[in-house]
Formats: sequence, structure tokens, C-alpha cells
Amino acid sequence: MMSPWWFKKQMLSYLPLLLLIIFVLLAGTFLTLTQQSKKDIVRANGVFAEHVQQVVDFNLKSVENQLLHSALQNDTIKSYFHEKELGEGYFHKYETLKELDKIKVSNPLIDSLYLYRTQDESVLSDTMYLSLEQHGEKAFISNWLKENEYDYKWSDTRTYRGKYADQTGQVVSLVSNYPPPLGQTGLIVVNVRVSELKQLVDSMNAAADISSAHLIGTNGEELFAPSGGEKVEILHRYVSDYTGWEIQTGIRDRSLYSFSSGLFSLMLGIAVILLILGIAWIIYTSRSQYKPIHTIMQRIVYFRSAKHPIFQQQPQQTKDELKFIEEAFQQLTTQVLEYEKEQEEGLTFKRRHTFRELTAGNMIWNREEWDKEAVKLKVDAGYEEIAVAIAEVDHHADFSSKYSTRDQYLFQFVLNSVLREMAEQQQAKAWAEWLEGHRMTILLFHKRSTDEAHAEKPIASGLEHKSAAILAELSAWVKKNLDFTISIGVSRTITDTEQLYLIHSEAQEALNDKFINGSGRVIEYKELNVESHREVYKLMPKIRSFTHAYRIGEERWKDELQLLFQDLAVGGFAKNDVYYLINHIIHMLRREMMELSEEVQTLWSNEMYPALERILGGMETIEETRQRLAELFSEMDERLVEHRESRKHYNRMQEVRHYIEQHYANPELSLNALEERFGISGKYMSALFRDEIGDKFVDYLTKLRVGHAEKQLMETNETVQQIAVQVGYTNPMTFIRSFKKHYGMTPGDYRKQQH
Repeated sequence: MMSPWWFKKQMLSYLPLLLLIIFVLLAGTFLTLTQQSKKDIVRANGVFAEHVQQVVDFNLKSVENQLLHSALQNDTIKSYFHEKELGEGYFHKYETLKELDKIKVSNPLIDSLYLYRTQDESVLSDTMYLSLEQHGEKAFISNWLKENEYDYKWSDTRTYRGKYADQTGQVVSLVSNYPPPLGQTGLIVVNVRVSELKQLVDSMNAAADISSAHLIGTNGEELFAPSGGEKVEILHRYVSDYTGWEIQTGIRDRSLYSFSSGLFSLMLGIAVILLILGIAWIIYTSRSQYKPIHTIMQRIVYFRSAKHPIFQQQPQQTKDELKFIEEAFQQLTTQVLEYEKEQEEGLTFKRRHTFRELTAGNMIWNREEWDKEAVKLKVDAGYEEIAVAIAEVDHHADFSSKYSTRDQYLFQFVLNSVLREMAEQQQAKAWAEWLEGHRMTILLFHKRSTDEAHAEKPIASGLEHKSAAILAELSAWVKKNLDFTISIGVSRTITDTEQLYLIHSEAQEALNDKFINGSGRVIEYKELNVESHREVYKLMPKIRSFTHAYRIGEERWKDELQLLFQDLAVGGFAKNDVYYLINHIIHMLRREMMELSEEVQTLWSNEMYPALERILGGMETIEETRQRLAELFSEMDERLVEHRESRKHYNRMQEVRHYIEQHYANPELSLNALEERFGISGKYMSALFRDEIGDKFVDYLTKLRVGHAEKQLMETNETVQQIAVQVGYTNPMTFIRSFKKHYGMTPGDYRKQQH
């Protein structure tokens, strides 16, 4: 038991300390407060002046950096300055005008910009193309060309003159030789409207409350008059090393200087009152608060004596109870916060990962498992019906270019919240995750009411009708309140969670219909004319084989693409069927490419996917489409080969892949076996294999085995059990489950359907 040392310390230290502080405050307050307040104002004003200078310089530097980047990197602007047939490349000038307009739109400070070409003394602005003699900026350009050296890159305020010397406002200008920095080919001129700089400085003046700033040019004249017209006492002057402009700042309101004159009397009265109340309060609190402190101390001493893991044993005991408690609670708080943070981050990641695995069919739960795991993931359990929907942002390329990443995340959050609210209004539950940047996958749950549960026939208020109402309302809400639309594919309603991945495929299939019949709709799987695609579906295994071969870089993809289009030509499919199939190829390729490195994903998103979309949109004949696709795939394959071969472990992992393809039928084939064969640890090999091949080892081996099994089902009469053993499965049920996951049906059903 520790002695009440803390109580004695409170009584002996607080009273004299309180008296000393009060007397010091009474003696020093009046002498220091006025001077200190003035210093604080001057110091704050100095900080404000530096801030104004930094903000102005930063904004102007951003304009300069953007200009130099465009001058050095933009091929259209480069080619304009080196145009061979001057005055005749009208289309090229139009393209250059578009690039100038992009630069102007990308930065709100830019008022106008133009290019001066020395070779023919012409001026190309963001609005016109004139000779120097005709352009209103002739005097400015001529004066600039006469000067050889410039102290600063930015001019003082001047009147910008547009076409035929028309005045269009006060600006400051940045002029850069082309090519930067000392080229003789021409000039690039950017004009920033002075009113924009004034608005920028005025906004900082308003935020600074009593401080005010304005700018003086290198010629000693104000760039603009301060707002309000009030007199300002100048406290600081700074000259920018970048622009040469002088920043002058001062204060507008001097009331704070006189504020402290009456403060002494007030402080004296407060001090006397606090002295009396402080003595009484310290005595009271010292007695009343020591009791809970003592209780806490007893608990901590108990846990430490029991060597509880949340408390670390101290090398020596201290008599300071507060220090003792502080150390104990600091340890406890740190561990609790770390635990909560880990739990929150882990739950979010686990929920999304589980969602992805469930819809992909990599994880299959029965009803019992669902109810148990749903509680852990904090999602709704106890459902009776379930449906899958996939909402896709239409024209995603335009959407991505229009909105920043942050805005896109905000839209995702809004759509998620609106969906949950609409589902609750229909007495249903929704679990939605943005598994892809432009697609939100949705699980809709419904538990029937008492009336529905006892009805002999399904009641119209079941999930099938509620999901259609919810999603139609969501689509209409987006169309009404946002400037983009979404298309939604909806599956059938099921009661068995083990079929979740199947209805996810139905939702994807329904969503694919938007490419044939238009976007901005809610498309239900049951309303699709599935029969019209029946023969096309027989080609799906060939599509999977082609896309997989293309992803891993096997040359057989060329033959498989040729055979695929031969089947299309011989089958006499309608254009809509071919359109649907090629769109499915694009979709499958996209999924395959998203498993590879970031460089490949970027190549797909920026080049390959847009090119495929253009081919799909301009499709005329099967043969023409095949030729265009083959050329594109060949070109991209060469680039993928260069990328793969440049990677350090590519060749080694290709050896591993070939070894797996030769020994896939060995039931003992595993990461441990590969570790013994190649001398690479299983965990490290698994990571390398996924990085280089794009599949997990287990997934790749499973695809290989079920692919060979599918051929044997078609070409032989051997039993399913015999085929399972031949492709490496010791347990036929494991083989059947793997086959069903990849082909959506059991091996026996697949053989019957194909025959």
C-alpha cells in the first residue's frame, strides 16, 4: 500500500504556487501586456506578409510550370513551331488552338495565352491566328524581342490588347522563349488577369481580419489599388525573388493597441477573487479527488502484481501517484487505440475481400456459414431471399476526365448511402462495394414478412419486385440529381447462398445488354432474350482459353483467335451476337489484365481498352473486325513481351509455369514441391508467380486441370471419377466443385449439354 504522498504534495505545493503566480501576474501584467500584444501583431503581420508572397509566387509558378511542361512535352505545340508549310496547316493550327485552350481551362488564373513564331512573325492565340502586324500585342512583343536580358520573368501590370489593338483588361504577362529557356524559334506568352491576383490577395486580406497587403510592381506602381480605400500603416515590405514585386503589409484596425490600458484593473479584481476561491477550491478538491485516485492506484497495483500483459513492469517504484497512473493509462490507451485502428482497417479490408471472393465464386458459404460470418463482418444476416445487381457509371472515360479521384470517391459514397436508404424504405437490406472504379456490386437481402411467409403463392412484395423498384429509383435519382447516368444489371432472386456467384454472372450478363440496347437503364436478367445467345455461349470456353493464353504470353492465342472467328463466320451469327461476344472478350481481357502489374494495367487503360472500344464501335464485317483485333493484339503482345522480359524474375517464373503444365496431373504438385524443385521458398515463389504470371499458383493449377478435364469430357467416354484422377484430383468431389466454379455446372451436366 502506497502512502498518501500525492495528497501532501497537493497541499504543500499548490497554495504557495498560487500566491506566487498571482503576485507575479499583478506586478508584470500592466508592463508587459501592451508591449507583447503589439509584438504579436507585428509578428503576425510579418507571417502574413510572407504567406501572401508565398501564395502569389506559388500560383504564378504553377502557371509557369504548366507553360514550360506544355512547351517541352506537348507534341502539337512543338510541331507548330517547326511547321514546314507555313500558313497552310489549318487543321494543325486548329489542333494547336485546342491544346492552348486546354492549358487555359486547366488553370483558372490564366486569362489568355498565345504563341509567337519568329519564322513568319505570326501570332497564334487561343482565339485567333494573325500576323504580328495585325495583332494588338505587336508593341509588347517587339519591345520584348529588343531586350536581351530580363531581371524577372513576369511583367508589371499592363493593358492586354487583343485583335487589332482592342483593350481587353489589365494583365501581368509571363514570356518564355521557345524552346525554353533561350531558344530563338519563337515566344510563348501567358497573361494573368490582374483582377484575379487582386481577388486572391483580397481573400487573404479578408481572412487576416486586421492585416492588409498589396503589391507594388518593379516600376514602383501598384499592381492594383487595395479594396476599401482605407489607410494602412505599413509594417513589412518584402521583395519577391521570383517576380520582383514588393509585398507591403500593415494593419487596418489599431484598437488592439489600446485594449490593454484598461486590463490591469480588471485583472486585479479577478486576481483577488481567484485567490480566495483558489485556496478554498484546492483544499476541497485535494480531499475529494484523492479518494478515486486511491481506488485507481489499488487497481493498477493489483494488475501489475498479477503481471497482467497490458501493464509493463517498471524497474523501480515511484512515490508520485499521478506519474504512476499516467504511465499505466498511457500504456493501456496506446494498446487500445492500436487495437481499435487495426480492427477498423482490418474489417473494411476483410469485408471487401470477402465480398469479392463470394461474388467470384472463390468462396462459397452455406446458410449457416453466412449467418455466422455476417455477424463478424457487421452485415445483415437472417435473409430469406438474395439478389445481385451491378451498377456501372456510363461513359466512364468522360466521367474520369471530368472529376478528380477525390470527387469520384465522394460520388461512390453518395450512391452507396442513397442505395441503403432506398433499400430500407422497401424493407430490404443492401450490401454494396465498389470492386472496380466504375462498378458497384450490390447484394440485396430480404426477409419475408409474416403474411408473405404463410402465403401459398409468392406475394408481389417479394425481393424480385422490391429490387426492381429500389434500383429503378436509384437510377432515376442519379439521372435527376447528378450529371451522369448509371446502368444496372439485375440477376434473378435465389434463396441458396451457394449459388451467389452464378447470379453474379447473371447480373454481369444483364449489364452487358447495355452495349446492345443502350445505357442508363435497369436491365433484368429474366427479361433478356437468352435464347438468342445460346450458340454464342458455346464459344465461352474458347474465349476463356484465348484470354488466358494472351495474358500469360503463349503464342497459341493467335490460333485460338483465328479459330474463334472461324466459328463465328461459319455459324452465321447476327451482328448483335458478334457484338455481344467481342464485348465479352474485352470484359474477360480486362479482368485478366487487372491481375498483372500496374504498368500493364496502365497500358490497358490508356491504350488497349480505348482501341478495343473503337474497334467495337466501328464494327462492319467479321473478317474486318478479326483483322483489326489481330493487329491490335499483336502490337500490344510485343509490348507486353518487352515488359515481361524486362522484369527480373520473368524467365525463372516461365520455367516454373512450364514445369506446372508438364506435371499438372501429379496430385502431389504443390508449393512445397516447387520449393524443392527450384530452390525458392514457397511463400516467395507464390508472390513472384502472381506478379509475373498474374494468377495465384493454386488458381493457375486449378484452371489448367479443369481445362484438360473439359477436353477429356468432350473427346472421351471416361467417367468423371477417372478424369478427375487423370488431371490430378484424388477426391472426385473436389474436382466437381472446382469444375462447377469455372463452368457453372457439374462435369456430367457439361458433357450432356455439349453432346
